[in-house]
Amino acid sequence: MHKKQVSKIRAFNRFYTGVIGLLDKYLLDSRYTLPEVRVLFEIYHHGNITSKEITELLHMDKGYLSRILVSFEQKGLIKRNANEVDGRQQDISLSPKGEKEFLVLNEASENQITGLLADLSKQEIVQLIDHMDGIQNILSKNNK
Repeated sequence: MHKKQVSKIRAFNRFYTGVIGLLDKYLLDSRYTLPEVRVLFEIYHHGNITSKEITELLHMDKGYLSRILVSFEQKGLIKRNANEVDGRQQDISLSPKGEKEFLVLNEASENQITGLLADLSKQEIVQLIDHMDGIQNILSKNNK
């Protein structure tokens, strides 16, 4: 790959992280970091999930995930129960408070994207999504 191509990809990454606020300490004007929000997302969408599964899904360091989960537990956002298949694992789920927190974050994320698209035409939105699908399809070949 040529240096110019690498430079263009890095410039796009810097642009997009700025557009959606990923460089802010806390995501979506909340008290949560991006990794914390991603963990909440996975727990919400899986219902019951183990820390091992979260680690594999997010390619996250086990120690870092452990600290996030301890923090969530202290804040009353998650519940842990013994895993029926593997006694060494625990099933993690959101508490009612955790679900409420996630839904607030999810709505803020949807509002952010809606605002981002507000001044685009329908054709531009379709084109943008097509390009995003293309990027995802190409890059997912490297992650198989």
